[in-house]
Amino acid sequence: MQRFKRADEFLSWLFLLGCIVSAAGQTSAVNGPVRLAVVDEDGVAVSDAQVVLQESTHAEVRLSTDYAGHASYVLLGTEPYRLRIDKLGFYETVSDQSDPLLRDVRVVLNHEQMVVQQISVTASVLGIDTEQTSDTRTMTVPEIVNVPYPTSRDIRNLLPFYPGVVQDVTGQVHVVGSETWATLDTLDGFDIRSPVSGILAMRVSPDAVRSIDEETTRYPVEFGRSTGGVVAFYTGMGDNKLRFNATDFLPSLEQRNGIRFDKFVPRLTLSGPLVRSRAWFFDGLETEYDDIYIQELPSGADTNHLLRGSNLMKFQVNAASTNILSGGLLFNDYHSPYDGISSLVPQESTTKRNTIAWLPYLRDQQIFHNGALLDAGLGVVRFRDGYEPHGESSFQITPELFEGSYFENLTSRSQRVEGNAALYLPPWHWAGLHNLKAGIDLDHIGFDEAVTRAPVNYLREDGTLLRQSVFPTTAPFTRHNVEAGIYVQDRWAPRAGLIIEPGLRFDWDEIIRRRLFSPRLAASYSPSGAEGRTKLSVGIGRYFEHTQLEYLTRALAGIRYDTYFAADGITPTGSPMETSFFANDGSLHEARALNWSVGVEQRLPGSVYVKANVIRKLVSDEFTYLNQSGPTALSANYALTNSRQDHDKLAEVEGRRTFAGGYSLFAAYTRSYARTNAAIDYVPTLSMLGAQQSGPLGWDTPNRVLSWGWLPLLAPGFKKSWDFVYTFDWRTGFPYTSIDDSYKVVGAAGSNRFPNYLSFSPGLEWRFHFRGSYFGLRGVIENATDSGDYAVVNNVVNSPKYGTFSEPLGRAFTARLRLIGSTK
Repeated sequence: MQRFKRADEFLSWLFLLGCIVSAAGQTSAVNGPVRLAVVDEDGVAVSDAQVVLQESTHAEVRLSTDYAGHASYVLLGTEPYRLRIDKLGFYETVSDQSDPLLRDVRVVLNHEQMVVQQISVTASVLGIDTEQTSDTRTMTVPEIVNVPYPTSRDIRNLLPFYPGVVQDVTGQVHVVGSETWATLDTLDGFDIRSPVSGILAMRVSPDAVRSIDEETTRYPVEFGRSTGGVVAFYTGMGDNKLRFNATDFLPSLEQRNGIRFDKFVPRLTLSGPLVRSRAWFFDGLETEYDDIYIQELPSGADTNHLLRGSNLMKFQVNAASTNILSGGLLFNDYHSPYDGISSLVPQESTTKRNTIAWLPYLRDQQIFHNGALLDAGLGVVRFRDGYEPHGESSFQITPELFEGSYFENLTSRSQRVEGNAALYLPPWHWAGLHNLKAGIDLDHIGFDEAVTRAPVNYLREDGTLLRQSVFPTTAPFTRHNVEAGIYVQDRWAPRAGLIIEPGLRFDWDEIIRRRLFSPRLAASYSPSGAEGRTKLSVGIGRYFEHTQLEYLTRALAGIRYDTYFAADGITPTGSPMETSFFANDGSLHEARALNWSVGVEQRLPGSVYVKANVIRKLVSDEFTYLNQSGPTALSANYALTNSRQDHDKLAEVEGRRTFAGGYSLFAAYTRSYARTNAAIDYVPTLSMLGAQQSGPLGWDTPNRVLSWGWLPLLAPGFKKSWDFVYTFDWRTGFPYTSIDDSYKVVGAAGSNRFPNYLSFSPGLEWRFHFRGSYFGLRGVIENATDSGDYAVVNNVVNSPKYGTFSEPLGRAFTARLRLIGSTK
C-alpha cells in the first residue's frame, strides 16, 4: 500500500507538471489560409481522419482532423493540388482541388458498407495512427462481417478476438485480467451495462454495428468510473440510398450424439432516407432460437429451447449543416424455460427466466462559427428481470449435481438515467497545437428487488443430510445512487510527431460521498522521417471504479441459518448458525487502479504492422466481504470492506497484414497474469466457505495464441468468388477451486485448472448473383479438431466424479446466407 500511495503522489505531481507545461503553451489560434472540413455521408464531423496534402513541386504534408473534423493548411504553391483522406472504417477519398484560391474545402468520407461487390472504392487500410496515444484497437465492417467468430449470433462473441480479452464460460468478457463489471461498455456513447451487476447485459445485431473500439490502457478521462478498460460499440445510420440486408437464414448443426439442430439466427437491416440529404433512418432486427443440448443429462430432460431477440431503431435529422439531432431505441427480449441447464444442473433444478431491456436515447451535436463543437446526449437504460423455479420440491445439492426445484424466486427492476455533454474547443497554437476538450457525466441509478427463498439441503455421497440452509422471509428493497463527473483533457502537439495528452477527472457519487480526482498523462512519439512507420507510446494514470451496487445488495439479503447434521442425517450437531452480511456506506472507499503502460508500433517491409504492449495495473480498495468472526468460522457476520487488491499484468505482441481487396491476416501472443488477495467471493446464499486467501482470478490465462483472417481461395476458377476464412485460439485452461460436500474450500484457491483450450474453425464463403441480387453463402466448421474444450468440472472432492470435465465444446457446422445487396 505504501508503494501504491507513493506512486499516486508521483502521478499527481507528474500530471501537475504536464498541465503547467501545456498551459504555458496556450495562446489564441493562428488559422491557416485554407480550412478543411471532413464529414461523413450524413454530414457528421469525422475526427482523427488522416489527411495527406500533395502539391506537385513540394513534399507531402500530413495532417489530422480535430474533434470537429477540421484541419488547416498553407499552400506553398499556386497550382492545383490533391488531398488524400482516410480513416479506418471509411473508404479512402481522393479530392483534386483545381482552385488553390479556395479558402474553405469540404470533403465527404463515406463509411464502409456491407456491400463488397463495388470495385470503384478503396477501404482505408490499417496503419499506425500517430495521433492516438491510447491503446485502441478497432474492428470495423470487414472484421465484423468476415471473422468467423463462434456461432456468429452474438456480437459479444467477437470481443475475445482482441488480444488481452478473455471470455469466461458465462459469455462475459474480461479486459486485461479485470472483472467484467470493471469494463465500461457503451453503445453510441451510452453505458449499456446492468445498473446493478455492471455486466454487459444488452446486445445488438452484428449487422447494426459499424465499428467496435477496445481500449485497454492510456484511455482518456472522458471514460470515467472504470478500471478495466473500454469497449465501445458504434452503430450504423442510413444514407441517401435505400438499403436492405438479410443474414443467417440457414440453421446451424452440431455433432453431439449424432448430428443435431443447433440454432437459427435470422437478421434483417433496413436503412435509407426520410428526407433526402436531410434526414435518415436505420433499423436492425435480430432473432434467435437455440436448441441447447446437454449430452450428459437423461434423454427427455437434456435440452433448453431459448428464444431471444433485439431491435435497434435509429434516426438522424440535420436541422442545419452545423446542428445534427440523432436518436435511437434499442430493445432486448430474452426467454429461457430452463435457464442455467448444465451437466450439473438438470431441467428440474433450473429456472424459467424472462428479461426485457430497452434503451431510448437522444444526442444533439452543435458546431459553432468559431469551430467549437458541443455534443450532448440523454439516455435511459431499463431492465426488467425475473426467474422462478420449476415446481416446489425441496432443493438439494449432492456431490454430483443439483436436485429438486431451485430454491429462489426473484423479480427485479433497474434503470440508469444518463446524461453526458462534451465541449470541444477550437484548436489554438502556442508552443505547438492544442485541442482542448471538457465534459460532464450525470447518472441516476435505481432498482428494486423482491425475492423469496426455500431451504437448501446439502447431501453426502451416501444421500444423508449434511447441512441445511434456511432463509427467513425478507422484505422487498430498493436502492438508489447518483453519480456525477467532470473532466478536462488537452491534446498538445509541441512538435511534429509528438503528442502529449494530460487529463484530469473529478467524480462523486451519493453512496461513497468522497471526492475522487483522476489525473492521467499519456504521450506518443513518431520519429521525424519515419513517415508513420514507427510509434512509441507511454502512459500512467489513476482510474476510479463505479460503485458496484451488487455488493451492496448482499447486505439486504437477510439472514441465513445453517444447521449441520451427524452421519445419520437426522441428528443436529448443534444449534443453527447465523450468517448475515452488512455494509456501512460511510466507511467505504471507491476502488482505484494505478495503470501504467508502454507500447511500440512498427511497420515492417511488406506492409506488415507489428505492435507490442506491456501493461501493469494495481487495483486497490476493491469491495469484498470480510468474516468478522475469524478466518476459521463457517458462519458469521460478513462486513463489506475495501480490503481486496488485484494485480494484472500483460505483455503482448501482435502482427497484421492487409492485402489487396481488403483481405487480412492477424496473429498475436499474449502473456498475462491476473491475481487477487480475495479469491473467495462470499455471498449470502450458495457460497464457498473457509478462510479468505490469495489466488488467480477465474479467467487467468497465462499464455494465449490467437489468429484470424480471410483470404481468396487460391485455386483455379475459385479466386474471384470464393474466400477462405478461419479463427485459431489456444490458451491456458481456466483455474478452479476445489470444495467439499458442504461447500468448504479444500486446498489452495484456483490451484486446479481446466485442460488447455484449443479451437480451430476454418470455413469457405461463396459469393454469387441470383435474380438481380448479390449473396454470400458461408460454411464454417467450428472447433474442427473436436478438441475437448470443456465448460464444466465437478470440483467436489467427496464425489467419485471429482475432477471430471464435461460439456465439451464439440464440433459444429454453421452456415450463413447473407443478402449483400442488389446488383441492379
